[in-house]
Amino acid sequence: MPVFADYARYYNLLYRDKDYAGEAVFVLETLNGLGIAPGALLDIGCGTGRHALEMTRRGVRVTGVDVSKTMLAMGEKNIAALNSSDFPCPLPVLRQGDARNIRLRQQVDAVTSLFHVMSYQNSEDDALSVLRTAREHLAPGGLFFFDFWHGPGVLRDLPERRERTMEDADTRLRRLAVPEHHVGDNVVVVNYTVDITDIAQKRTAGIRESHSMRYWFLPELRYLARQAGFSVAGEGGWMRREPPGLSDWNAWMVLRA
Repeated sequence: MPVFADYARYYNLLYRDKDYAGEAVFVLETLNGLGIAPGALLDIGCGTGRHALEMTRRGVRVTGVDVSKTMLAMGEKNIAALNSSDFPCPLPVLRQGDARNIRLRQQVDAVTSLFHVMSYQNSEDDALSVLRTAREHLAPGGLFFFDFWHGPGVLRDLPERRERTMEDADTRLRRLAVPEHHVGDNVVVVNYTVDITDIAQKRTAGIRESHSMRYWFLPELRYLARQAGFSVAGEGGWMRREPPGLSDWNAWMVLRA
């Protein structure tokens, strides 16, 4: 089953508490601090477009790209329900495409790839392809901001079985995540079981998906960045300006074209 198949339909509910606005502000402030106040931005792996919308609220014209038709349809439905006059620039445009090979024949000031898209690239070749996609869409001096699972943090705080429950007026979700750690490949396969209950009908169904996640070490990413025509402009623990440490499961990197 493809990653984010049935799971995608419930994505917004599962992550409704995620601070998309705060993350968008952090990303834009980081880019501004490195000399780029983006007027136009490409968001690779945009999902349902929630980061893209938050950036649009702050005056950035965003094109989002994702491989999941389901997520894009959800995002387009949300965007269609908005009043464009409430935004300082045009609403995001969402396109289907693979982060490894899409080419839009346009250049932007900045590229982002958020919520661990880089960790869904399990091989060096796939990660390098995503980096080249970003580089293709940037003029010299443009910036690529992405986040990833940070190897030292993952190895210090090993993946474990986790469960969470979320609900809205119509649906209750119970998600069980069971990891398989493939240490030799720097990969964690997260096996999800999601029980979906229709609250009114009192009916429950289930889905299962496996997401294979690569954790990365800074020297690996720096090397691949050079191969793709970038230099490193910044690194940090997620939502922090300090370099990532042993306690950081999530980290970010900014590359300059």
